[in-house]
Amino acid sequence: MTQSRDEVLRRLVREGVLTAAQALAVHQALDEAERPARARWAEVAGYVGGALLLVGAVSLAGTSWPVLSTAARVLILLSATVALLAAGLLLAGLGVRLRAGERRRAWREGVERAGPGRRRTGGVALALASATGALAAAELSAAVTGTRLLAAAVTGLVLAAAGYVALPGGPCAVAAAGFAALTAEAVAGELSGYDSMAVGLTLVGTGVAWTALVRAGVIRQRRLGLGLGAAVALFGAQHGLGTGADLAWSYVTTTAVALACLVLYRWERAWVLLVAGVAGLTLAVPEAVWDWTDGAVGGSIALMIAGLVLVASSVLGLRLHRASRPDRSP
Repeated sequence: MTQSRDEVLRRLVREGVLTAAQALAVHQALDEAERPARARWAEVAGYVGGALLLVGAVSLAGTSWPVLSTAARVLILLSATVALLAAGLLLAGLGVRLRAGERRRAWREGVERAGPGRRRTGGVALALASATGALAAAELSAAVTGTRLLAAAVTGLVLAAAGYVALPGGPCAVAAAGFAALTAEAVAGELSGYDSMAVGLTLVGTGVAWTALVRAGVIRQRRLGLGLGAAVALFGAQHGLGTGADLAWSYVTTTAVALACLVLYRWERAWVLLVAGVAGLTLAVPEAVWDWTDGAVGGSIALMIAGLVLVASSVLGLRLHRASRPDRSP
């Protein structure tokens, strides 16, 4: 039945009755109409299976993990990674009908034909595979070099990025952003001796670079991607929060990131940018006041200042939101 439908659609495209995009839209609409209700249950079962796998891994780590050898740990984690990768691709319906010379187009069509539920479930499996792969790399690196973070971060980033290329979606985007931040922190820490300012500024740069990828269309989930970029940048700005000189650059950088989010909202109407801008200002101003007064401001006054800044930032955000609306007057 499906083969006959595909042949008819291809013939209509060859005859010029339908464009390739229209044929794909018809294929997807027919798939959605014929998909049985059990597809939703299959998606739920996939999530439950992933949760059980995670719970089992945590239980294993808490009981038997310390007594296992390094080779056994790596083998278990690699096996879980391979199983999750295979499950993610199969759930999304990929890698089944790839012909020589047409692999890229067939892969793309396979992604488009997969329903939203299967894409979500497959994306979760691929994101989990990046986590288990990172843990395997950490165990192996600890045995060889005595360090874990850098190997785990780079491996997780590579797997998450590959998963996103294979199946673009929110789960792999979140995993890639998290591992990108972890990689930036590990690299900057190794080069600077884990200087808080160097690590923080590197994380801010990572958030800016991620936002640039979103604006360039490399990351397709625009709102989610902008939120992830803003979150990484704010985390980096707050990374050096502490005492002495660290506090000053922290609230200055946080203010700069918050203002950048509010300015960017003029072009990108994503509410996550407003939230990031308001949150950044609400954090930075009380920190600045605390630093300028050498901690003389009491907790109650600090809370009042934070509330005042939050209200003022919210008003600013609402004004920006209204100003960004298109003019519908005749």
